[in-house]
Amino acid sequence: MNAGYGQVITGVGTRLGEHCVLGCPKEARLRAADPGQTSPLRIGDRSLIFHHVVLYEGVRIGDDVVIEDRVRIGYDSTVGDRTRMVYGAYVCDCVAIGADARVSGFVCDGSMIGDRSTVMGELVHEYTRPHQEWWEVDEEPPVIEADTVVGYGARVVGGVRIGPCSYVAAGAVVTRDVPPEHVATGVNNLTAASDWKGERLKALIEYWITRR
Repeated sequence: MNAGYGQVITGVGTRLGEHCVLGCPKEARLRAADPGQTSPLRIGDRSLIFHHVVLYEGVRIGDDVVIEDRVRIGYDSTVGDRTRMVYGAYVCDCVAIGADARVSGFVCDGSMIGDRSTVMGELVHEYTRPHQEWWEVDEEPPVIEADTVVGYGARVVGGVRIGPCSYVAAGAVVTRDVPPEHVATGVNNLTAASDWKGERLKALIEYWITRR
């Protein structure tokens, strides 16, 4: 059984699993004296929405998207064509995800993830003003440019820009911009791809070079 709020528009050939919540209203609407009509939720053609998925109002899902079990996508977010949302990804509000991406982990409000990028870690705000009210603070989010990887357990903090064609290694912490074609390891340890000596990323770096 699925629960629906407001208008849900689905494309041709889209399949929906069990126990999903579709078009859930955002908090401001729930608290308003006159909540009004929720923004439509739109799901493109041939997309697969698995079980226990929560999609808030105003979300726009492209064609041929796969959203696996227990994924949450906040209001007014977009997911591009052929993208795969996996491992119970928690996507906050107003997030823009490009085409052919792969996303899991935690993605904070307003983040941007470019085409063909993979985010398996966490994209978070700096959270430097916890003494202010929750909705008063509007911090800059991370931007992950096209063809970039944020590895499992990695954390990108604050309004920084990563890539394009960069690799944030598993477990790394990044609090500053990562230029194009760089590898980030440890805490803000950046190495140009052309200087990278490791074998594990050799094939990927060669692929980047061929696409210049």
